[in-house]
This record gives sequence, structure tokens and C-alpha cells, in this order.
Amino acid sequence: MMLPKISDQAAVQLLDILEQLLASVRHHYAPQIHRWQRRQRQADLRLHTSFTPLFGDEPV
Repeated sequence: MMLPKISDQAAVQLLDILEQLLASVRHHYAPQIHRWQRRQRQADLRLHTSFTPLFGDEPV
């Protein structure tokens, strides 16, 4: 992505706007984000707990 050259002040203002936008999006979608993250953690736990060693024993 090629972004245009802008002044230092404009760069700071742009970053501030983007941070405010991101904070608003996170706040608005927080319940959905937490729900999705919880499901991902549960799926990861199922994958790790269902692991069966290839030879049925633990290494020494």
C-alpha cells in the first residue's frame, strides 16, 4: 500500500482519528468479539486435550 507523504502534524492527527475509530469499533462490537474469542479458546482446548500420543507412552 502506498500512502501519500503528509506533514508530521497531519500524521499525528490521522493516527488519533484511527485510534478513536478503533476504540469505537471495539466498544460497539465487544460482546461479539468476546464471544468469538471464547469459542476459539474452547476449540483450542478441545484440540489439545484430544491429543493421543502416537506410541501410547510418554517420553522419559
